[in-house]
Order: sequence, then structure tokens, then C-alpha cells
Amino acid sequence: MDMWRTVCLFFIINSTGGFTTKKAELECEFPPKLEEDLTHARRKRLTTETGLVCIEDYPYTASVRLHGKHWCGGAIVAGQWVLTAAQCFDYVSREEVTVRVGSVFRDFGGKILSVVDIRRHPDYRTDQYYPEHNLALVKLNTVIIFNNRIQAVSLAENNVALAGAGETVVTGFGSVLTGQIREGENQELRRMIVRMIPQSSCRVLYGNDYQLQHDHMCLQSIVNGVALCAGDTGDPAVFFDGVSRAGTLYGIALFSGTEECSLKSKPGVFAKVSFSRTWIDQILTKSENNENESVDSGENAITRM
Repeated sequence: MDMWRTVCLFFIINSTGGFTTKKAELECEFPPKLEEDLTHARRKRLTTETGLVCIEDYPYTASVRLHGKHWCGGAIVAGQWVLTAAQCFDYVSREEVTVRVGSVFRDFGGKILSVVDIRRHPDYRTDQYYPEHNLALVKLNTVIIFNNRIQAVSLAENNVALAGAGETVVTGFGSVLTGQIREGENQELRRMIVRMIPQSSCRVLYGNDYQLQHDHMCLQSIVNGVALCAGDTGDPAVFFDGVSRAGTLYGIALFSGTEECSLKSKPGVFAKVSFSRTWIDQILTKSENNENESVDSGENAITRM
């Protein structure tokens, strides 16, 4: 199987739907050696055909971990907060969760931070098969010191739709195969370039298997055989206008509707960040105003607020 066909997580939207085949080599600054010898790592990696990227280009990308292993993707949205999917925490307690930031590798490098609070959207319901408001904010145990590998991403404005011109990129550490995340497999950050799929077309593709909610959107890779896979729930979809390197977070990945990730791909379904911007702002603003408050209440329950 060609390398590009094994990429499970790499999207981008552009207005023409075109795809450039020009090979672009990047010099990556790898994280310092912490847990394993990184001598096997390649400093130059092709991003166009393989999907492998540098963390410096997507420094907001986070790995949300359960019992020390990658569980979901996420995006740094403030110095102490990561945005991800609420479904990542169904039947999970806060004390089981950690977050890795600042590493191009899934299982080593960067910083591992513990979690002191998880806020799921108050209207998220576990009794819905495909719930609305499928977002959660994860509060870290300390304020992150930003650098070229760790940065917050800007949020889409309230109820603003994803722009047609520019590029939208999904990044994450999900499986490149099917079914489950495997140890030692896909240890490097990958990306997908996606295009928007109209809701009417997305409903046809999913048929009766899925009810698209009003706060959902469908994004599909511009490369055949590339889709969300195990471990890609929570991955950020970030729009780049081509003017600056700073992007805007528009979506959080929920699922792709198929277990044959790299063979039979359907559009990925994402929660619209702009639809829940008011709730996100309330949490972040309250956190800023309570700087003198203890960061850990001692409760392990995941809250709705």
C-alpha cells in the first residue's frame, strides 16, 4: 500500500477542490529527547504525499490520553484549556485523563499534563446516538508556556460558516489502519486537507445510518482513501487563509462513518465550533476571572457547564 493511502488523518478545504502535487520539504525542530531515542526520526519529511508534518506548523494540536495512551485529539484554545469532543469522556473520570502537547510524536516528547477539570457542553446528551453539542473543554493542571511547538489556536466567531477560499487542515495522531490504535504504529503527527461537503450530499452518502445535526458539518479529504480513523475523534479542523500562518478553529472531529478508514472513506462529521462559541467563551472568561481560585476542587466528576 502506498504511503499516502495509509494516511488516516489529513484534510484541507480549498475553493477549487484542486490538489497540488509539488513536493515540499520541511525542516522540523523535533522535541528534546525525553522517553526514547529519537535518532531514527527523519528531519526532512515530505508533507504533500505522506501526510507527515511538523508540530511547529500546527502547534495547537494535542493528544488527549486515557490511562497514558492516546485516546482522542484536541486543540489548545487557551493557556490552560484544550477543546475536544464530549464523547471522549463518556464513562471516563477526570483522573484517568492526561494531555500531551508540543510533540510531533504520539507517544513521546513534548509535555504531559494532568487534568483538573473537564467541562462538557450542558446540552450534550449521552442518550442520543448522534448527539448535538458534542464538545468538551479540558482544563490542564497548569498554564502552558507557549513556544514554537505549543500555541493556542483562534476560535471561529459565533455562528460564522467556514470560508470557501483558503485551506482547512485536520491534524491528529489517529490510526493509519482500521479498528483500533496500535502500539508503535503511526507515532508521528499527520494531517488531512479537506473540502466541505454540503449537508444535503452528506445525508445522501450516510443514508439512514446517520442523522446530521444542525451543529454538524461534513468535511472530506481531497485525496481518495484518506479519512478519520480510530483515535481521530476530537481532532481539530483549522482554516488557513493563506495570508498568515495563524489559523482559525472551525471544527472538532466526531466520526467518519466507516471502520475501513483508508479503504472506503466517507466524509468526516465535525462539531461546529462557531455554534458553541458563546459557551466556550463563558468557560474561558470565567477561568480568567478566577485566577486566585484553587485549580483542583478535589472532585473527579466531569461537569456540564
